[in-house]
Amino acid sequence: MQEVIDAPAQPAVREPGLREAKKLATKRALSSAARRLGVEHGLDAVTVEMICADAGVSIRTFFNYFESKEAAIVGDAPAIGTTGSQQAFVDGGPTGNLLADLMTLLDPTLAIETEGREEITRAFQLIQSEPKVLALQLSRGVEHERILAELIAARRGLPGVDSTCTTMAAVAQTALRRGGFEWFLSDGQRPVSAHLDDASAALRTLLTG
Repeated sequence: MQEVIDAPAQPAVREPGLREAKKLATKRALSSAARRLGVEHGLDAVTVEMICADAGVSIRTFFNYFESKEAAIVGDAPAIGTTGSQQAFVDGGPTGNLLADLMTLLDPTLAIETEGREEITRAFQLIQSEPKVLALQLSRGVEHERILAELIAARRGLPGVDSTCTTMAAVAQTALRRGGFEWFLSDGQRPVSAHLDDASAALRTLLTG
């Protein structure tokens, strides 16, 4: 099988060292402050200075992590699996069903558990209400689709991406958005993966009906 060299590999998950942990904590504090202030006051009323004061860091530190307050709200884009799970996908796993395997690869459970439901919910509220935040999130979705299409091409043994790859990547992203939206509207008792399964099942029904 073709190696995952045609698509950008995500780094393997590992425990951060003390310095990395402090930097990650600072980054999360800035995102948390930006989201909370954005929800409380509206994005237009929030400045980088306000975010820094709330998080207890300098403006220079802010720009070491984020290029804008919108970027702080969105935070880091969730990784598309790991190097190992990407390779498993390219090799035809874990189930052999393309859509199901894409959903496994895209499952944001780890990111949600790391951030916490409250943080994710605030970010989602701002994505819905603030056009600049939505635009940034959509641009990341486009990049995710590109990576997914390349992984699908590698799984199919193709030398490059074709229209089937790009369409399937878009379908997977649609199922991810739909499942995620249903999770946000729910009481959180069911895991996000269950909502992704529901969205995937609905898509399969439509495609085969």
